[in-house]
Amino acid sequence: MTSRTPRDSRLRLVPRQPIAAARRAVANRGSRPAPRPPAGTPAPAELARQARCGLIGAVRVARWAADERGRGAGPHPGEGGGLAGTTAERAADALGLTVRQVRSDWDRARLAGLVELHGDAARPGWRLTAWDRDDGAVLRGWVALFDAWSLAHPAPAGTDPTVAAEVVEAAPQLLSVMHLSAGPVAVAMLLDLLQQRVAEIRAERCEVPYGTPVP
Repeated sequence: MTSRTPRDSRLRLVPRQPIAAARRAVANRGSRPAPRPPAGTPAPAELARQARCGLIGAVRVARWAADERGRGAGPHPGEGGGLAGTTAERAADALGLTVRQVRSDWDRARLAGLVELHGDAARPGWRLTAWDRDDGAVLRGWVALFDAWSLAHPAPAGTDPTVAAEVVEAAPQLLSVMHLSAGPVAVAMLLDLLQQRVAEIRAERCEVPYGTPVP
């Protein structure tokens, strides 16, 4: 996984809608105001600054890989997308790190979209190019780190599958705020953020107003 993509695990069977209704929904899509973030949430610029600090190692390895690719020296990922042994050793020597640190930073770079794998080749991700100037790219990369975590833990028994899917989709944003906060985060704030994100997900799935099905 190199970048975050929307997931929808439900099978949706919706009635057909008139073309005019669909066009109106698309035209009105941009008019819905974005919900305000919960009280106490840092400004996006501050969140991006903290995310950059948290991903210094990943950016360093990604830029090393970009330089190596520019010189025609690879790197070529190993099994599972990780750095192969000799490549990891070469990166560790160049960056003054241990092989374990390099591999950990490489995995973060892949998850954050700083490095993209194409077959047996690794290329710089678009977020790496925009890293120093685009706060939005930084925050999307940070959120992408938590996608794998949110998919790795099964839902508790008896949980409504639709609700579970919505919470899983909203979880990366929730975890991002927790990790970027300077201190403890109130449970009420996290629940508020989770509810807002789930509401956004539901609204995005209902862009076209439901009416009488076309015969």
